[in-house]
Amino acid sequence: MFKLASPVQRIHLKLITAAAFWAMTPIFGRLLADYRAPYALACGRFIFATLALAAILFFRPAREHRIAWRDLPIFMLLGLTGVCLHNVLVLMGVQYTQANRANVIFASISLLIVLLDLLFLRRLPRLLTACGLLIGIAGTALVVTDGDLAQLASGGIGRGEWLVLGSAASWALYSVLGRGVLQRYAPLTIVFYASVCGTCMLLPLVWLDVLALPQLLGDPRVWLMVGFVGCLNSALGFLWYYQAVQALGALTSSAYINLVPIFGVVFSALLLDEMPSPALLVGGALVIASLMVLARSTSD
Repeated sequence: MFKLASPVQRIHLKLITAAAFWAMTPIFGRLLADYRAPYALACGRFIFATLALAAILFFRPAREHRIAWRDLPIFMLLGLTGVCLHNVLVLMGVQYTQANRANVIFASISLLIVLLDLLFLRRLPRLLTACGLLIGIAGTALVVTDGDLAQLASGGIGRGEWLVLGSAASWALYSVLGRGVLQRYAPLTIVFYASVCGTCMLLPLVWLDVLALPQLLGDPRVWLMVGFVGCLNSALGFLWYYQAVQALGALTSSAYINLVPIFGVVFSALLLDEMPSPALLVGGALVIASLMVLARSTSD
């Protein structure tokens, strides 16, 4: 007999779906890289996202519509890290590196959150959680180097990889900063106001891409791709992610970002003809194993 998923199971399913959405971001960025307009594309994405979130918020209780003025600085920081920096840096990065490589780098977010916890909160992960993270990081390293781990020691990381790594660090900081406000506001409220703040920061930066705007606005592909990543990746994806952080914690939720490179490899092969290597497949298997370990650590 068919059994409905429990609330916790639904959260895990949402995280998996969000990871699939997020895997499309570098791919769309790669497809639109010739425009070299990261600020305009990021701003357009979050105009769509903010409108979608506002529509959802309209049907929510009135208490979810308001925030305290004293919390405005934290929402500005969330907008800076999770909206502005995270998206601009990844769009810049995919101008110089492949989409599947960018997706794999995002798996480092879990490690970065652990490092932030160690640095600022002195919070040590459980042994089983740490083992899961290490397995995921090992799988990611195997994919990034295509099986030649010596590249990690030789400094063979290019400009695009550093930009995407900066994007991952911004998201890790966004995850950690959001913990405090989750105690006072609903996830939808947090994501909406962070999106508003981030969009306001991006608007004046669009001037840097003003020469590309006529072509961008006249290309139907741009509207479709920006609308997709705005409404699904940013609005639904960010909302589901913060719902998961509230229910499961930032560390466990961020671990599902390890699925992004797996989806990214599949989508890159289908849309960009980037075929996976044996090392990539083995590394992806390690990432899945790490998720299983992390899921076990939270259920114990």
